Amino acid sequence: METEIRRAVLADLDELLPLVHGYRAFYEQAHDADEERAFIARMLRDATGAIFLARRAGAAIGFAQLFHAHSTVRLGTSLILEDLFVEPGARGGGVASALLAAACAYAREIGAVGMFLETAADNAVARRVYERAGWQRERVFVKYNAPE
Repeated sequence: METEIRRAVLADLDELLPLVHGYRAFYEQAHDADEERAFIARMLRDATGAIFLARRAGAAIGFAQLFHAHSTVRLGTSLILEDLFVEPGARGGGVASALLAAACAYAREIGAVGMFLETAADNAVARRVYERAGWQRERVFVKYNAPE
């Protein structure tokens, strides 16, 4: 069965929300329907990134969300692949790879100077997907988190 990948628009909000809930549940976040709706609606309205929606047989089965960032060193827009989620029943069928390909095509389309992502160190499945798609583990920079 063919997977359709396209950039999501505000009319796709109701299809995206169950995926967002599934993604947040994977990261053990409490379901908050109102906040999830407000956040994703804002992301779809603003020009600060892009959301790609994967559909198969008319059903939404995955999404990827990118945020624009900026690099003074490289003097251009870079992208953060913030979220990538595929419904458990659709995993292993190339959906994540198709979403990654759409993200890379978008980066080329807008002339981004780079794109990066973070994933949990123990998320071996996701890491294999990224590495199969040609993504390389960071070896130059060290990441720090601000104190809470």
